[in-house]
Amino acid sequence: MMNLLGFDGAAPYSIINWQLDGEKQSKTVCYSGEEEKLSLERFHTDGDFYSTYDKVVVNYGGNSIEYDHVNQLRRGP
Repeated sequence: MMNLLGFDGAAPYSIINWQLDGEKQSKTVCYSGEEEKLSLERFHTDGDFYSTYDKVVVNYGGNSIEYDHVNQLRRGP
């Protein structure tokens, strides 16, 4: 018998891809708007580890929004 872990769970609210120099470095899976908000606040907090990335792409299924430190919100759906 095979046991599968991590499948058939709740669908994510959004997936945040953290980028540095145009390369995807890490991702955060958010299961609520509050989790997403808290993660994005870290991107805009000086001295936080996540503020060292230069761009964030938040994916909502087929739509995405990009943030960078200069323009804050760069592109949307």
